[in-house]
Amino acid sequence: MKKLTTLFLLFISLLINAQESNTKAAYSKDEVSKITSLAFTSTSVKDLEKINWKDIESIFEHNKPNEKIALSFELDLKDSKNKFKGKMEVSGETKNIDSLIYKSKKIIKTLIKISKKY
Repeated sequence: MKKLTTLFLLFISLLINAQESNTKAAYSKDEVSKITSLAFTSTSVKDLEKINWKDIESIFEHNKPNEKIALSFELDLKDSKNKFKGKMEVSGETKNIDSLIYKSKKIIKTLIKISKKY
């Protein structure tokens, strides 16, 4: 009985020691995450009209100039009689962010114009 108890205690202590491993997480302050796409989903036209375009430009400022990015805009009018739902997307390289924002503004105007018919 003593041997069985000793063997059991030895086995339990080995299991307990095996579970106590210390892991250290490596963290570097120099690492920057990149954002490759940004999607706006709205249930009202007013939200699309109030987009702050300077904030959008600042979101992609840490990306490399040749990285592909995408901006998508979705309007879901559940309260309209035809339940209008539309989505449009613009994509290109980060260095062309100004032209992507210009195209996005045109797309949003078009999306708003189409949605007013419904």
